[in-house]
Amino acid sequence: MSEDQNNFAFEEDFDQLLNNLSDVTDDRALAMSRFKEHLWALVLITERRLNEEGMKGKQAYQLACRLIAEIAHYQGGECRYLPRGDKLKQELRDIQMFRLWHEKSWPVDRIHKEYCPELNTIQVYKILRIKRKEYLAKIQPTLL
Repeated sequence: MSEDQNNFAFEEDFDQLLNNLSDVTDDRALAMSRFKEHLWALVLITERRLNEEGMKGKQAYQLACRLIAEIAHYQGGECRYLPRGDKLKQELRDIQMFRLWHEKSWPVDRIHKEYCPELNTIQVYKILRIKRKEYLAKIQPTLL
């Protein structure tokens, strides 16, 4: 039973695969030889971050494998742009600004003064307008 991919509902086969993933990944050397190079790099990056956040050893490794398998399942086969460097910092800043405004009801002046004083108020309004439009497009697709 499969639902729309945008809802991130698990397919039964994939859910079963995730439940049995440790059978394939317990032996790190074998897993490294089976994973594609870029997938293995993502597993290692994710494992390192989990270690830095306090999750250690086998638990961090297994969770990293599960996370990358899930990302590959839903995003694999598609060409996606992932920003990095200054563009990544800017995108994360913009997302946080929208969350402060939308979820925490911060007024624009407060966001400007406390979160991004390097921008002017007009720039903050523009960013919020763009992020609001992106948010609405995700929750309310166009009809025609």
